[in-house]
Amino acid sequence: MRISPMDIRQQQFTVKMFRGFDVQEVDTFLEDVAQDYEALVRENTLLKEQLQVLEERTRGLEDREKVLQETLVTTQRLTEEMKGAARREAALVVREAEAAGEKFLEQARAQEAVIRSEVMLLKRHRRQLAEGLRSTLEMYQRLVAEDLRSGPSEEPATGGASSGSPAGD
Repeated sequence: MRISPMDIRQQQFTVKMFRGFDVQEVDTFLEDVAQDYEALVRENTLLKEQLQVLEERTRGLEDREKVLQETLVTTQRLTEEMKGAARREAALVVREAEAAGEKFLEQARAQEAVIRSEVMLLKRHRRQLAEGLRSTLEMYQRLVAEDLRSGPSEEPATGGASSGSPAGD
């Protein structure tokens, strides 16, 4: 059982005649003890209230810390998901760019093949034209050479009788 400050103030001691206590001194001492005890009880009550407030504040801080931890974990998870999505999107862009590059390269190769075949065709036409021109030039050279060889013996008639002609006989 606890003693209250009131118990201390109301405490009565039996006084013996011989060798007894000074009543006033005992009362003064009891009053001092009661005041100190009362101060301690008030301080204890105040400290308990402060402890309760601090415990509530601690619970609030723990709750906040828990929320912050959850937020941090969620943020890290979202960050990883965003990084993964960015990597996937980058890989997709790279694949699309590679496919477009391959398609462009195939088109360029096809155009190159068309141009090469056109160049070959033009070279063939040039050879044919050169051959035709050479043939034509050779034919004209033969004609000119034949004309030059047979030219002095076959002069045109100048109005006189030619030898070997039956008209003069």
